[in-house]
Amino acid sequence: MQESGVTFAGRSTHFGFGVDGGIVASPIPLLAPGNTFKYTGRGEYDLLFDLEKFGGLPHGSLLVRAEHWYGQWGNVSLNTGAIPPAVFPAALPPAPNDPGVPYITNFLITQPLSEKFVVFAGKKDVLGSVDSDEFAGGDGTDQFVNQALIANPAFLLGLPYTSFTMGAVMPRQWGRITTFIYDPQNRTTDFFRLGDLFSQGIIAGGEISVKTRFFGKKGDQHIGGMWKHTDQTDLRFNEPPPGDYPYEPVPGVATLDDAYTIFYGFDQYLVEFGDKQGRGYGLFGRASISDGNPTPIRYFLSAGLGGFSPLSPHRGDRFGLGWYYVGASNEFGPIPQALFGPRDGTGVEMFYNFQVSRWMNFTPDVQFIRPEAGAIAEDAFIYGVRLNMKL
Repeated sequence: MQESGVTFAGRSTHFGFGVDGGIVASPIPLLAPGNTFKYTGRGEYDLLFDLEKFGGLPHGSLLVRAEHWYGQWGNVSLNTGAIPPAVFPAALPPAPNDPGVPYITNFLITQPLSEKFVVFAGKKDVLGSVDSDEFAGGDGTDQFVNQALIANPAFLLGLPYTSFTMGAVMPRQWGRITTFIYDPQNRTTDFFRLGDLFSQGIIAGGEISVKTRFFGKKGDQHIGGMWKHTDQTDLRFNEPPPGDYPYEPVPGVATLDDAYTIFYGFDQYLVEFGDKQGRGYGLFGRASISDGNPTPIRYFLSAGLGGFSPLSPHRGDRFGLGWYYVGASNEFGPIPQALFGPRDGTGVEMFYNFQVSRWMNFTPDVQFIRPEAGAIAEDAFIYGVRLNMKL
């Protein structure tokens, strides 16, 4: 198949996580009490087409990805009282009522027009689009599982998990420039409905990334922004109940149609293993500031240490220790104040990813969270394991 221009790859990931503490009592059924243990499975299946072998332009590609979940959607994420899901990959794809149903989350054409200008268009999930990080990124299958340590939660709120997009990446010797636009409608359960593109507004963003060589080691510094021109709930009147990602407006409730987030991030190697190219460990960090309404997060900070383990550099184990802080909006109205008691939240996560074989890794993971919903939840200790198998 590869010789004919078609490559297949996939992952089967399993999450067994428990929470001590978390939600004590909830005003809405969606948010369940803590002190529980749950199992979630997730599958991702990719077909990558080499379009040059199908009569297309040189180096063009088409990615088709299907995803599904089974078990308990979101795992214990809805039991903590925190805005960032504690087991984020277990809440993907965001179709909480459809266990086992595979959805096409990517149908993306990428075409280099030159070495310095690459365009893309189609249906795409948001993970890794911008603010990617060497030590705290990916999709939750081999690094952190808390959403706050995978990507910035400030701009993921109100951003569809998968939708139609187009944009360009401009690689340079010093780094790269990325620009894109998104249709704000969540297209997870749609395959290719094109008749109402951008009928509900537009999301636009961009990023400038610069390569660095501090301490003689490779690193990255990036800065960017995202603007959303689409209806989102006005926090002064109400707030959508957290859990159904992305958080969408509540029908009949007042909305605002503009939101922004400006973000910064870095990763910096401290140690590079000379015998293994691209392996080592180092520091990472993220920071952002947002409008505070309709975005429920006014500012966000995270930092940590991660990468490949020095205990087994040849086997490929990974580790990570990360901290984050969520600065909640101060513009919540009386209803969410009374129901949830919004406050600043923080959390710490630590994991060690054992590379059992070339196709399987096993990851114990622990977290401590001070949730943002202070009126209904107490501090939570989250513990569990993840098993990831490559197909």
